[in-house]
Amino acid sequence: MPRLINGYNRVHSIAVQLFVLFFISIIIPVLIGGYLSYKKSAQMIEDQVSNVASLTIKQVSDNLNFVFKDLDNISMRVLGNKTIYDALESKNAVSLYEDNKLNTEAKDILNSLIANRPEIIDIYVLDINKKNSVLSSSFQNIIDPWKTEWYKKILEADGSAVWFGMSDTSYLKGAKLGFPVFGLGRTVKDIETGKIIGVMFIEVMGKDLAESLADVKFGQTGYTYLVDPNNQYTFHRDPSFYGKASDLELPKQTKVMKLKDVDMMVIPAELQNGWRVAGIVPVHELVASSIEIRDLTIWIALASAIVAICIGYYVAHKVGRPLVYLSKLMKRSEAGDLTVRSNITFKNEIGQLGRSFNKMIRQIDVLIHRIAEEEREKKKAEIRALRYQINPHFLYNTLNSIRWMAKLQRTEDVANAISALVHLLEASLGRSGPIVRLGEELELLKKYLIIQQYRYNNGISLYIHCPPELTDLTIPGMLMQPIVENAIFHGIAPRDDKGSIVISVYTEENHAVVEIKDDGVGIEKDKLPHLLTGKGSIKTNGMTRIGLGHVHQTLQLYYGASYGVQVSSLEGQGTSVQLIFPINKGDDYVPSAVG
Repeated sequence: MPRLINGYNRVHSIAVQLFVLFFISIIIPVLIGGYLSYKKSAQMIEDQVSNVASLTIKQVSDNLNFVFKDLDNISMRVLGNKTIYDALESKNAVSLYEDNKLNTEAKDILNSLIANRPEIIDIYVLDINKKNSVLSSSFQNIIDPWKTEWYKKILEADGSAVWFGMSDTSYLKGAKLGFPVFGLGRTVKDIETGKIIGVMFIEVMGKDLAESLADVKFGQTGYTYLVDPNNQYTFHRDPSFYGKASDLELPKQTKVMKLKDVDMMVIPAELQNGWRVAGIVPVHELVASSIEIRDLTIWIALASAIVAICIGYYVAHKVGRPLVYLSKLMKRSEAGDLTVRSNITFKNEIGQLGRSFNKMIRQIDVLIHRIAEEEREKKKAEIRALRYQINPHFLYNTLNSIRWMAKLQRTEDVANAISALVHLLEASLGRSGPIVRLGEELELLKKYLIIQQYRYNNGISLYIHCPPELTDLTIPGMLMQPIVENAIFHGIAPRDDKGSIVISVYTEENHAVVEIKDDGVGIEKDKLPHLLTGKGSIKTNGMTRIGLGHVHQTLQLYYGASYGVQVSSLEGQGTSVQLIFPINKGDDYVPSAVG
């Protein structure tokens, strides 16, 4: 039996569960190895095909360089021929006959060059001064050459070879020939002065060149094209692209690029005449032979995905979900909800964690309630201490006023003052509770002012402005009386003149404000910052900090640090005190400090 229990516990142990997961996960490296093997084989095939394509482009560029070099040599032979040069300059021609004879000899030289090179259609040598006739192999149907674009470009090149790409229209005759042509041009310069005296243009049949380039294919849809230094097509398998700008900026070396959302391998090569040849190869055709490996890898990946889903579900159900559940419970407890409890009943370590969590929450709840109770008792004691400090101070000042009236033998005033004092003492004892209605507190202020009016021969006026709907606001009792008392004794009395106190009640946003203003002597500017902090001199003019500090502390104990007393004063003009507290009516609010 102990062995059976032991085995049962082992089966439900998280260590055993993790072992099972790791055992299943052994197949993952096999899948990764298969995938890497496919990628490596596919890369090798791609590299091999790419190398073959690069060699093909290299051979094409070598062949093109040979053709262009041969044509360039022919152009140099034309420029270096003395007969053609003399005919263009009309040198050694003493008569028109001699001039025509020289011109004919020059044309024969051009015709012999054309006869030996069947791909050359025509060779023209033009006099830029238009004095001599055009030297060419044929003079029929030629367009006005001095107005052509090729003529201008050759002049701008100033002796350098200028190559003109494939065109369905003859550069020299301006007519369609039924086959593509391309051309080479140079300027002819005076040997002695170096001044340009003519322009040579060789028009070449491009059919063989176009067919040889069109036959160079890579895969099923790969092709080859040529561009000039301005990235304009000089050859393309589609003749409609001749002379147009290419959308593709050729890289300096072989690179895979996006063309119409298809990955293409671009294989560039630089030609000696400044043109660039490019082979365009679809990447998927480069690796066509690795499709079987790819398909096998895909099936392996699908099988691995199914296994991964199963493992993920198992982990989530057995390990992950309980941990997520415990995490959520912890977040709720962090937010203050100590009623949360874990219902995990597993017999493994996660179940033990859930039970430990429940025990910890119960202990924290007990501890927090104990601390909260201690804090409530502490606040009660602080508030009672403040009230016991305020009440003797108030009673002393009131009895002092009655004593003065008794000395003056104002018997009836003393009687009325004592009657008002009885009501004030009843309120100060807090029989109706520490929180009272604002309307009741204002009525007590009126009774308190009766006593002071007897003492000061009605020299003090009290004005109360409180909207009826605000009389039900609740406030700690006996908070306004110390402020009114200070306004009388330290603000108005030193003036030896009549004075007034105005109490205004209003609301601002989500809190209520009771503003008590007097027109007394005010408070010195350097003493204002110390009224509520407990620092500085105790003796001040106007409303002193003796009562203000107690009132400020009481409001903050009841409602928090965002509430309390604000004081503003101008010497000789009076003082304003604002009591700021939350808007609470009736029994809507019961401070935690009083239970």
